Amino acid sequence: MTLAVLRRATAPAALGFALALCPSSLFAAGFALFEQGARGMGFGGAFTAQASDPSAIFHNAAGLAFLKGRQLYLGGTLVAPRSRFTGDNPFPGTAVTEESDVGIVIPPAVYYSQGFSERLALGVGVNVPFGLKTQWKDPDRYSGRYISTLAELKGFSVNPTVAYRLADRFALGAGVDIRFSSLTLERRVPVVNPFSQKVVDAAAVHLESDTNTGLGFNVGLLAKPTENLSIGAAYRHRVKVDYGGSARFQPLPTGNAQLDQRVAASLPLGDLPISTAIVFPGIASVGLAQRWGDWTVEVDFNWYDWSTFSRVNLLFEGREDLNEVIQEDYQDSFQTRFGVERVLNDTWTVRGGYFWDETPSPPASVSPLLPDADRHGFALGATWKSGSLRLDAATWYLFSPDRSTRGVNRDEYNGTYESRALTLGLSLGYTF
Repeated sequence: MTLAVLRRATAPAALGFALALCPSSLFAAGFALFEQGARGMGFGGAFTAQASDPSAIFHNAAGLAFLKGRQLYLGGTLVAPRSRFTGDNPFPGTAVTEESDVGIVIPPAVYYSQGFSERLALGVGVNVPFGLKTQWKDPDRYSGRYISTLAELKGFSVNPTVAYRLADRFALGAGVDIRFSSLTLERRVPVVNPFSQKVVDAAAVHLESDTNTGLGFNVGLLAKPTENLSIGAAYRHRVKVDYGGSARFQPLPTGNAQLDQRVAASLPLGDLPISTAIVFPGIASVGLAQRWGDWTVEVDFNWYDWSTFSRVNLLFEGREDLNEVIQEDYQDSFQTRFGVERVLNDTWTVRGGYFWDETPSPPASVSPLLPDADRHGFALGATWKSGSLRLDAATWYLFSPDRSTRGVNRDEYNGTYESRALTLGLSLGYTF
């Protein structure tokens, strides 16, 4: 058993529970979602300089000013992630392998735009710009259960947006980002059995927040120097969400009645109020798109200000002695996105793309909560059009180079993570 776990097990019970609730690795590029419309997905997410459907509300608000009439664009993405962990010595050991058990996650996206004049357009989007779910098989035996068995960050954004064309080929856009979010965290708490000197599970901890709200904004510009060249830039400001919720402690039988009584006596009764906060990072994007006949090529560069996550505070109402500050030390990260499209005829268009996503997570923060790593993504997509109706489809295959904790994980739970994901996005568009 690792020294970190032993320290938790032999510390006063209340302090051990406080440590058990700290979501120490919830923050990483791995829970920023760029699957916001199947046409943009087909370009590998490189859509800042085109923003040519209502998903411009996410990619670049200025794009709304170039859309015609009233348009509805809705759909969702099936995301099937998988992670595998291989342990290192001394803990949990080289013979240990673990598998994630997340299943399929389906973030939706709905956008509506309407032109009110030749130059003015309004729109609103409802999407999921950030989300997280990490879950591991067989939580009763899982070797990392004292760190996390389930971490889930849910929520959505409502994004009313306005765009105005200052000139025939130049537009600005801006929106209000109203963020709704909740989080759930589950793990086990260890204790040393004084009679056998073995570490056993003393309790299961379930932390759940209410749905809380944060407020931000987004801006964008789109210029078209020629009919075939477009340049875009967009910025989405960071959003802070203050969470209030509760923690519940469920005693687990240790096999020793006397120890069970001691554990039960030390557990908080009922729900214990807690609070914490997440500052979702700002995102800046620039893109360049060029069209040659039936071909269109775009390249984007994105920046995330993850360095705002230097620490995480966990506060217990009325129990200031249990408050914790967890050091994170995240760094800003970058993405490079590239996409190409070819129009085959009036009905069919095909596209593909690639992106590279840099992790902001240092090796010490890589853990079962989020085994984050650099990511490579490959995209394929297509569009079918008939009159005012269009159907976009895209798929991504994402894989990460093996990520080792390099023996420096803060919980002393060391090893190597291998992560893969397959996504399928479908969007239906209609022009009224």
